[in-house]
Amino acid sequence: MFQFLKTMPLTAKLAAIIVAVNLCGISAFATYTWLYETRALIDGAKANWSKDAKQFASLAAGGVKWGKANAVRDAYSLYRDDPSLDLVQFSAFNAELTAVDTWTRDGVNGLPASADLAKRLSAKPEKTTIDDSGISAGVVTITAPLPLDKSGKATGYVVTNWSVEKIASEVRQKVLISVLTQSVITAIAIVAFLLAMRSLVGRPIRILSERISALQKGDLASPVTYRENGDEIGFLARALEVFRNEAIAKVEREQAAAEQSASLDSERARNALLTEEASNTQRLVMTALANALEKLAAGDFSINLADLGPEFDKLRQDFNNMVQAVAAALTEIKTASVAVESGSSELASSADQLAKRTEQQAAALEQTAAALDEVTTTVRTSSQRAETAGKQVEETKRSAHVSATVVRDAIGAMDRIQTSSSQIGRIIGVIDEIAFQTNLLALNAGVEAARAGEAGKGFAVVAQEVRELAQRSANAAKEIKNLITVSGQEVAAGVGLVNETGDALLKIEEQINRISDSIASIVQSYREQATGLQEINGAINQMDQATQQNAAMVEETNAACQELLTQGRLLQDSAGRFTVGATAASLYAPVQPVDRQPRPEPRALAKRYAGSAAVAASSGAWEEF
Repeated sequence: MFQFLKTMPLTAKLAAIIVAVNLCGISAFATYTWLYETRALIDGAKANWSKDAKQFASLAAGGVKWGKANAVRDAYSLYRDDPSLDLVQFSAFNAELTAVDTWTRDGVNGLPASADLAKRLSAKPEKTTIDDSGISAGVVTITAPLPLDKSGKATGYVVTNWSVEKIASEVRQKVLISVLTQSVITAIAIVAFLLAMRSLVGRPIRILSERISALQKGDLASPVTYRENGDEIGFLARALEVFRNEAIAKVEREQAAAEQSASLDSERARNALLTEEASNTQRLVMTALANALEKLAAGDFSINLADLGPEFDKLRQDFNNMVQAVAAALTEIKTASVAVESGSSELASSADQLAKRTEQQAAALEQTAAALDEVTTTVRTSSQRAETAGKQVEETKRSAHVSATVVRDAIGAMDRIQTSSSQIGRIIGVIDEIAFQTNLLALNAGVEAARAGEAGKGFAVVAQEVRELAQRSANAAKEIKNLITVSGQEVAAGVGLVNETGDALLKIEEQINRISDSIASIVQSYREQATGLQEINGAINQMDQATQQNAAMVEETNAACQELLTQGRLLQDSAGRFTVGATAASLYAPVQPVDRQPRPEPRALAKRYAGSAAVAASSGAWEEF
């Protein structure tokens, strides 16, 4: 297929492209027209069908309310009898969604049943709704509620299905007419384009193609046509003319070159003899140079090239100078490698000793930091306990002060009790006097009753009872007075004891105040000691951290020295593979290697003690230090 497209003429390719583009355009336009016209006509039809459904709802309201199917059928009888009005299904439901009337046009398939329509009305829409989800099946469903009752609820619903088949037929007819019209116009335009392309492009390209074939066959005499055109055809014709002229010039150059080649053949024969002689000389020189380079590759820098002739004397001198310079450099490298090994050995030994001392110092400093941290913790704990004791003494002080206050209040209460006892004694004295006077009055009354004889016997009995009562009151008053006297004495003794208790509590309060002041001084001293120890501990921790960093740095330095020593040995071994002449060897003075201790194993930093506040140095902290 692709091969066929490659062999097609240019005008045919352009015609095929134009036809394909126009077919795509016609298809896109037909699709757009189909969708747009269908949507426009259906939208207009849905508006009219909504009005009709509302009218059906108004006309069928009474029949639906009273369940009269005949009255409901009269509301849509015109649409039912006229198939051109697109109504294919009608259903009327009351407020309980019970079907009052249902009608379906004959010959229409795929319409929903009454039960399905009732399920759709379960939401009970309050206004006319349009459901176009069934357009693919060729129908549009419109639901219209009946007029509202007094409570504001719909009395029923009318569901109608309308066919869109007639609209689809109209759209198909319009699209077919539009596509036929565009196809005719496109065909006319393509024919005109092909004729123009054949005249303006096809014929000139065919003539130029034939001229190119003639040029390939060797026809350089025939001229090229269409050179006077100003378009691309003229550009190609002028370019083809340039190619024809260059081909003519090339033929002329080839003829001149053939003549020149004949004169050069004799010159080549003479030069061949000279070249063979020079080649033999160069072969001998290259053999000697190859032997010398082979020895150099083996490490022997004591060789020198002999005389190679006057033509290669400069090469011989440069080669010998190069060998002597490399030999001198190797000698210096050997000397430097021995010196590096000696210095590295001494440096490694010193670094190893420094590492040991640093580790010992770090361990000792870490132990010191741990011990100091424990002392700091102990002092801090003692300070906290002293503060706790001070708080307890302060509480005791407050309790003693409260007890002294209570004792003072008790003393006042005892004084008031003593005063009250004195007042009660006075009152009892008054009662005793009243009893004495009552006894005298009763005695006088008895005397007077005795004088009265029989008439005063009853009064005499009363007087006797009053006298006995007065006597008992007097006896009770005396007893109470004695008891109050004894109570007053006891209260006086209690007041004295309470006064002594108050004085003792005051002395205890003063002693507690002095103890509290002493404990406060001790607490302040402990705080100062804890602060000082904490500062000392911080300084020790910083020193410990710095020492740990120094230890890590020394370990790194020791490892670097060992690596430097190893590299010095490798350098000395590498330089020892080369052999130098006597002149360069006279500069080489071997140095005796220094005995050194074997490389120690890497040591870990000192183990942390429990409770130590020192922090181990990180892997890269010694660089910052």
